[in-house]
Amino acid sequence: MTIFLSVFLAWVFQTVTGFGAGIFIVGFLSLLYDPKMVVVSSALFNLLGTLGLLLQNRGGRVNLYMLLSLVVGSVPGILLGAFLLDRLDSRELRLLIGLFILYLGLYDLAVQKGLIKLRMNRYMGVPMGFLSGIFAGLVGMGGPPPVVFLNQLLKDSQSIRLMLNLFFTSNILIRLLFYGGFDMLYLDVEFILPGLLGVLTGLSLGYVLSKLIKEHHYKRGVAYGVITVGLTLLVFTELKYRQ
Repeated sequence: MTIFLSVFLAWVFQTVTGFGAGIFIVGFLSLLYDPKMVVVSSALFNLLGTLGLLLQNRGGRVNLYMLLSLVVGSVPGILLGAFLLDRLDSRELRLLIGLFILYLGLYDLAVQKGLIKLRMNRYMGVPMGFLSGIFAGLVGMGGPPPVVFLNQLLKDSQSIRLMLNLFFTSNILIRLLFYGGFDMLYLDVEFILPGLLGVLTGLSLGYVLSKLIKEHHYKRGVAYGVITVGLTLLVFTELKYRQ
Protein backbone atom coordinates (compact mmCIF):
# COMPACT_ATOMS: atom_id res chain seq x y z
CA MET A 1 0.00 0.00 0.00
CA THR A 2 2.89 2.36 0.77
CA ILE A 3 4.35 1.86 -2.71
CA PHE A 4 0.98 2.42 -4.37
CA LEU A 5 0.18 5.63 -2.44
CA SER A 6 3.67 7.10 -2.98
CA VAL A 7 3.58 6.44 -6.71
CA PHE A 8 -0.06 7.56 -7.02
CA LEU A 9 0.58 10.96 -5.38
CA ALA A 10 3.85 11.42 -7.30
CA TRP A 11 2.11 10.81 -10.61
CA VAL A 12 -0.77 13.14 -9.79
CA PHE A 13 1.93 15.81 -9.32
CA GLN A 14 3.74 14.92 -12.54
CA THR A 15 0.55 14.76 -14.62
CA VAL A 16 -0.36 18.29 -13.51
CA THR A 17 3.10 19.86 -13.76
CA GLY A 18 4.77 17.64 -16.37
CA PHE A 19 7.63 16.55 -14.08
CA GLY A 20 8.59 15.62 -10.53
CA ALA A 21 7.42 12.05 -9.90
CA GLY A 22 10.98 10.72 -9.65
CA ILE A 23 12.06 12.70 -6.60
CA PHE A 24 8.99 11.79 -4.55
CA ILE A 25 9.13 8.12 -5.50
CA VAL A 26 12.89 7.67 -5.13
CA GLY A 27 13.27 10.10 -2.21
CA PHE A 28 10.58 8.53 -0.01
CA LEU A 29 10.75 4.87 -1.01
CA SER A 30 14.56 4.82 -0.73
CA LEU A 31 14.05 5.32 2.99
CA LEU A 32 12.18 2.00 3.11
CA TYR A 33 13.79 -0.11 0.35
CA ASP A 34 17.19 -0.58 -1.25
CA PRO A 35 17.91 2.76 -3.03
CA LYS A 36 19.48 1.19 -6.13
CA MET A 37 16.53 -1.16 -6.58
CA VAL A 38 14.12 1.79 -6.20
CA VAL A 39 15.94 3.93 -8.79
CA VAL A 40 16.09 1.16 -11.38
CA SER A 41 12.72 -0.56 -10.76
CA SER A 42 10.82 2.74 -10.65
CA ALA A 43 12.22 3.58 -14.08
CA LEU A 44 10.07 0.78 -15.53
CA PHE A 45 6.70 2.00 -14.25
CA ASN A 46 7.70 5.63 -14.76
CA LEU A 47 8.14 4.74 -18.42
CA LEU A 48 4.46 3.77 -18.51
CA GLY A 49 3.65 7.15 -16.95
CA THR A 50 5.60 9.20 -19.48
CA LEU A 51 3.96 7.28 -22.33
CA GLY A 52 0.56 8.04 -20.78
CA LEU A 53 1.40 11.75 -20.61
CA LEU A 54 2.44 11.72 -24.26
CA LEU A 55 -1.04 10.44 -25.10
CA GLN A 56 -2.76 13.01 -22.86
CA ASN A 57 -0.78 15.94 -24.32
CA ARG A 58 -0.61 14.83 -27.96
CA GLY A 59 -2.22 18.13 -29.01
CA GLY A 60 0.90 20.08 -28.01
CA ARG A 61 3.60 21.29 -30.40
CA VAL A 62 7.09 19.79 -30.64
CA ASN A 63 10.19 21.95 -31.17
CA LEU A 64 12.65 19.41 -32.57
CA TYR A 65 15.73 21.59 -32.01
CA MET A 66 15.00 22.02 -28.30
CA LEU A 67 14.06 18.38 -27.84
CA LEU A 68 17.14 17.03 -29.61
CA SER A 69 19.46 19.41 -27.76
CA LEU A 70 18.09 18.12 -24.44
CA VAL A 71 18.43 14.47 -25.54
CA VAL A 72 21.97 14.94 -26.92
CA GLY A 73 23.07 16.65 -23.72
CA SER A 74 21.47 14.00 -21.52
CA VAL A 75 23.32 10.99 -23.00
CA PRO A 76 26.77 11.73 -21.49
CA GLY A 77 25.05 12.96 -18.31
CA ILE A 78 23.10 9.71 -17.92
CA LEU A 79 26.27 7.68 -18.56
CA LEU A 80 28.13 9.64 -15.89
CA GLY A 81 25.20 9.46 -13.44
CA ALA A 82 24.71 5.70 -13.92
CA PHE A 83 28.45 5.13 -13.49
CA LEU A 84 28.53 7.18 -10.28
CA LEU A 85 25.37 5.55 -8.87
CA ASP A 86 27.23 2.28 -8.34
CA ARG A 87 30.28 3.99 -6.83
CA LEU A 88 29.23 7.21 -5.14
CA ASP A 89 26.31 7.91 -2.81
CA SER A 90 27.16 10.81 -0.56
CA ARG A 91 25.08 13.15 1.56
CA GLU A 92 27.09 16.14 0.32
CA LEU A 93 26.45 15.35 -3.34
CA ARG A 94 22.70 14.98 -2.82
CA LEU A 95 22.55 18.20 -0.80
CA LEU A 96 24.44 20.02 -3.56
CA ILE A 97 21.94 18.76 -6.17
CA GLY A 98 19.03 19.78 -3.93
CA LEU A 99 20.42 23.29 -3.41
CA PHE A 100 21.04 23.70 -7.14
CA ILE A 101 17.44 22.67 -7.93
CA LEU A 102 16.14 25.06 -5.25
CA TYR A 103 18.14 27.91 -6.80
CA LEU A 104 16.89 26.94 -10.26
CA GLY A 105 13.28 27.14 -9.07
CA LEU A 106 13.78 30.51 -7.39
CA TYR A 107 15.41 31.83 -10.57
CA ASP A 108 12.51 30.62 -12.74
CA LEU A 109 9.95 32.11 -10.33
CA ALA A 110 11.74 35.46 -10.50
CA VAL A 111 11.69 35.29 -14.31
CA GLN A 112 7.97 34.36 -14.43
CA LYS A 113 7.15 37.30 -12.10
CA GLY A 114 9.22 39.70 -14.19
CA LEU A 115 11.76 40.37 -11.44
CA ILE A 116 14.64 39.10 -13.60
CA LYS A 117 14.86 39.79 -17.33
CA LEU A 118 17.64 37.30 -18.06
CA ARG A 119 15.92 34.24 -19.54
CA MET A 120 17.49 31.06 -20.85
CA ASN A 121 17.94 30.93 -24.61
CA ARG A 122 17.49 28.00 -26.98
CA TYR A 123 21.20 27.16 -26.83
CA MET A 124 20.93 26.13 -23.17
CA GLY A 125 19.29 22.82 -24.14
CA VAL A 126 22.51 20.78 -24.21
CA PRO A 127 23.83 21.87 -20.77
CA MET A 128 20.36 21.52 -19.21
CA GLY A 129 20.05 18.04 -20.75
CA PHE A 130 23.49 17.11 -19.38
CA LEU A 131 22.54 18.19 -15.85
CA SER A 132 19.24 16.36 -16.16
CA GLY A 133 21.04 13.15 -17.16
CA ILE A 134 23.40 13.30 -14.18
CA PHE A 135 20.56 13.96 -11.73
CA ALA A 136 18.43 11.18 -13.24
CA GLY A 137 21.25 8.67 -13.09
CA LEU A 138 22.18 9.51 -9.49
CA VAL A 139 18.89 10.23 -7.73
CA GLY A 140 16.26 9.10 -10.25
CA MET A 141 14.95 12.57 -11.09
CA GLY A 142 16.12 14.73 -13.96
CA GLY A 143 13.10 17.00 -14.40
CA PRO A 144 14.04 20.43 -12.99
CA PRO A 145 16.72 21.53 -15.54
CA PRO A 146 14.64 20.78 -18.69
CA VAL A 147 11.37 21.99 -17.15
CA VAL A 148 12.87 25.41 -16.32
CA PHE A 149 14.43 25.56 -19.80
CA LEU A 150 11.11 24.79 -21.53
CA ASN A 151 9.03 26.91 -19.13
CA GLN A 152 11.01 29.98 -20.17
CA LEU A 153 10.90 29.32 -23.91
CA LEU A 154 7.49 27.75 -24.60
CA LYS A 155 4.14 29.45 -24.05
CA ASP A 156 1.49 26.76 -23.59
CA SER A 157 1.38 24.10 -20.87
CA GLN A 158 0.39 21.25 -23.18
CA SER A 159 3.47 21.73 -25.33
CA ILE A 160 5.68 21.92 -22.23
CA ARG A 161 4.23 18.67 -20.86
CA LEU A 162 4.52 16.97 -24.27
CA MET A 163 8.14 18.03 -24.79
CA LEU A 164 9.12 17.12 -21.24
CA ASN A 165 7.72 13.64 -21.47
CA LEU A 166 9.18 12.97 -24.91
CA PHE A 167 12.49 13.83 -23.29
CA PHE A 168 11.77 11.75 -20.17
CA THR A 169 10.76 8.73 -22.26
CA SER A 170 14.06 8.80 -24.16
CA ASN A 171 15.86 9.48 -20.89
CA ILE A 172 14.38 6.41 -19.16
CA LEU A 173 15.13 4.14 -22.13
CA ILE A 174 18.75 5.32 -22.25
CA ARG A 175 19.10 4.89 -18.47
CA LEU A 176 17.79 1.32 -18.62
CA LEU A 177 20.31 0.51 -21.34
CA PHE A 178 23.14 1.94 -19.26
CA TYR A 179 21.95 0.17 -16.10
CA GLY A 180 21.98 -3.08 -18.09
CA GLY A 181 25.44 -2.29 -19.39
CA PHE A 182 26.72 -1.76 -15.85
CA ASP A 183 24.93 -4.96 -14.72
CA MET A 184 22.69 -2.87 -12.43
CA LEU A 185 19.17 -4.04 -13.30
CA TYR A 186 18.01 -4.40 -9.69
CA LEU A 187 14.37 -5.36 -10.37
CA ASP A 188 11.69 -6.40 -7.87
CA VAL A 189 8.33 -7.57 -9.25
CA GLU A 190 6.57 -7.05 -5.89
CA PHE A 191 7.75 -3.43 -6.01
CA ILE A 192 6.92 -2.85 -9.68
CA LEU A 193 3.30 -4.12 -9.72
CA PRO A 194 1.83 -1.67 -7.13
CA GLY A 195 3.92 1.01 -8.82
CA LEU A 196 2.21 0.33 -12.14
CA LEU A 197 -1.21 0.62 -10.50
CA GLY A 198 -0.19 3.86 -8.81
CA VAL A 199 0.94 5.33 -12.13
CA LEU A 200 -2.34 4.48 -13.88
CA THR A 201 -4.57 5.93 -11.15
CA GLY A 202 -2.31 8.98 -10.70
CA LEU A 203 -2.46 9.70 -14.42
CA SER A 204 -6.27 9.58 -14.35
CA LEU A 205 -6.76 11.99 -11.44
CA GLY A 206 -3.92 14.27 -12.53
CA TYR A 207 -5.45 14.62 -16.00
CA VAL A 208 -8.72 15.88 -14.51
CA LEU A 209 -6.90 18.37 -12.26
CA SER A 210 -4.66 19.64 -15.08
CA LYS A 211 -7.72 20.78 -17.05
CA LEU A 212 -8.66 23.14 -14.19
CA ILE A 213 -5.38 25.13 -14.28
CA LYS A 214 -5.08 28.32 -16.35
CA GLU A 215 -1.93 28.91 -18.44
CA HIS A 216 -0.46 31.80 -16.39
CA HIS A 217 -1.03 29.88 -13.19
CA TYR A 218 0.66 26.83 -14.70
CA LYS A 219 3.92 28.62 -15.55
CA ARG A 220 4.33 30.06 -12.06
CA GLY A 221 3.16 26.74 -10.62
CA VAL A 222 6.04 25.01 -12.43
CA ALA A 223 8.53 27.32 -10.70
CA TYR A 224 6.95 26.58 -7.31
CA GLY A 225 7.04 22.88 -8.23
CA VAL A 226 10.80 23.03 -8.89
CA ILE A 227 11.33 24.76 -5.55
CA THR A 228 9.25 22.03 -3.86
CA VAL A 229 11.33 19.31 -5.54
CA GLY A 230 14.58 20.94 -4.38
CA LEU A 231 13.35 21.24 -0.79
CA THR A 232 12.02 17.66 -0.88
CA LEU A 233 15.40 16.30 -1.97
CA LEU A 234 17.12 18.20 0.86
CA VAL A 235 14.66 16.83 3.44
CA PHE A 236 14.81 13.23 2.18
CA THR A 237 18.61 13.39 2.10
CA GLU A 238 18.78 14.44 5.74
CA LEU A 239 16.30 11.71 6.72
CA LYS A 240 18.22 9.07 4.79
CA TYR A 241 21.60 9.83 6.33
CA ARG A 242 20.24 10.08 9.86
CA GLN A 243 19.06 6.46 9.73
